[in-house]
Amino acid sequence: MIHELNMEKEKKMGRMTKDRYGFSGPVGTSLFCEPPYHIRDSENLLLFYEADADAVADILPEGVELLGTPPIVQVLVNKTIFSNAGPHHGTYIFPQCQFEGKPYCFEYFLMVTTDVAMASGRELWGDSKKICHTDFVWEANEVFTTVERPKGLRLVTTHFRIESMAAPEELPEMHPGLCLKMIPSSEEGAPLCVHQYVQDSLDFVPAVGADGKPELYRGTGSIMMDMETEVWPIYRLKPLKMLSAFYIRGSFDLSYGKILKDFK
Repeated sequence: MIHELNMEKEKKMGRMTKDRYGFSGPVGTSLFCEPPYHIRDSENLLLFYEADADAVADILPEGVELLGTPPIVQVLVNKTIFSNAGPHHGTYIFPQCQFEGKPYCFEYFLMVTTDVAMASGRELWGDSKKICHTDFVWEANEVFTTVERPKGLRLVTTHFRIESMAAPEELPEMHPGLCLKMIPSSEEGAPLCVHQYVQDSLDFVPAVGADGKPELYRGTGSIMMDMETEVWPIYRLKPLKMLSAFYIRGSFDLSYGKILKDFK
């Protein structure tokens, strides 16, 4: 009788062992796959502007410095038609900075349209991502994009007029990203489970047209951040002076990052 009770107890023990976990949670049905992520056939606006030095310094993590004065902010607005992370839109606003003598851009504002893009960015690299509502609309030779969260509250608007082809060497330097990866503890009062600075980076590969030239165009661009909300105060980084604007059609890959500093 005792032997039968022990057998019954053993049958009820959980059998989801670590070797059966997927790459990401939930362990029984992974939300996202292992990198690299292959982004293909995407439309991208790339804009550069000058921002207020105090506003940028206020949001840089400790030990991270301004790269120059006035600081330059790089903006990427992306419409991904296909990737193994799924189709999605993204708007990314990154002030340029330096850490331990090397140039980076701090990944401060990242808004995307799907849970896979949001969760993979936050869990792998520490991207400060939230889900948003976006539009990426062409009319004649102009493209208009919006970022809303919640729906109807417009945080960022861009407007770009395409004008002429550009050579790859005309693009300003894009520094690798620096992410502040932070995961809180499940226990009250306990220190952070994860507290790191993580580097990630991507390299654009412009598509090639029928004439053999890269699909890279210069133009006139504007960025508006008129909604002054303290819930997501991106308006503090609004442009003081636009520097350059480009449209790129092409592809890029995102792979694993590199831990620059682990505070634990």
